[in-house]
Amino acid sequence: MASEMMHTTNIITILKTQENVLNIKIKQMEKRKTVDELATLEVFSMKVGNIIVKNVCSALWMTHLFKTSILVTKTPLITLKSISKAVINKLPNSIKQLYV
Repeated sequence: MASEMMHTTNIITILKTQENVLNIKIKQMEKRKTVDELATLEVFSMKVGNIIVKNVCSALWMTHLFKTSILVTKTPLITLKSISKAVINKLPNSIKQLYV
């Protein structure tokens, strides 16, 4: 049963690939500059899908890091402090100033 389960890194790779594919499709659709409602709706739905994929990938990666860190340090409290610092460090500078 364990051999059938995918590793987190494999799932993240698949999600990143899907994100890249969506970005390429969005750019192709925007280059066509079609103005009909269907094309606009299609581009909008692809952008929403891209945001969802990106957020799922980030959440999955943070969960993976959290699990790995607990296995290494054996202390969830230290892990929680480390992850919050890592998340703040990953934020853009304009947003980071609000938290520091």
